[in-house]
Amino acid sequence: MMRCAVFIDGNNVFHSARQLGFEVDYSKLLEMLTGKDRELLRAFFYTGVDESADRQRGFLHWMRRNGFRVVQKSVRVDRDGTRRAHLEVEIATDMMAFADKVDTIVLVSGDEDFAYPLSVLAQRGVRIEVAGFRSAMANKIMDCADRYIDLDSLMDKFRKDSSYEEEDPDDFRERL
Repeated sequence: MMRCAVFIDGNNVFHSARQLGFEVDYSKLLEMLTGKDRELLRAFFYTGVDESADRQRGFLHWMRRNGFRVVQKSVRVDRDGTRRAHLEVEIATDMMAFADKVDTIVLVSGDEDFAYPLSVLAQRGVRIEVAGFRSAMANKIMDCADRYIDLDSLMDKFRKDSSYEEEDPDDFRERL
């Protein structure tokens, strides 16, 4: 059985899905990316955090309780007014740390900044799969991949069901 690790650039996925008008069910996305023929060693989710966003705290709590290692960093305002967390270094570092533990790395991001780290991983013998929405996918990153997974064509497999609600951590505390 092939061992794999999944690295999700949460901001990239969130904004791409939002542009397409839907929300991602991350459990379904992870299941789709790993399939039945792989042993998942770790699933990482990277995101910028706005400390005042209660809903985001609940979401990240849900992610942790459902098998994701959440790596978060405070959102900062760039000179141009853009709000970003700049988690590329963390993602690249974690992918490198897993290179000798897995057969396949699945990166869910279209950020061109990952082209070089992915090339290095491929040179080390790691199979590279890149998943993302075409509108946010840099050609350079697709060129580094052994396999490109077009999330646009698979949206129905990981679209959040409108009747599905993530468990609110406050509700959980009330039941105790």
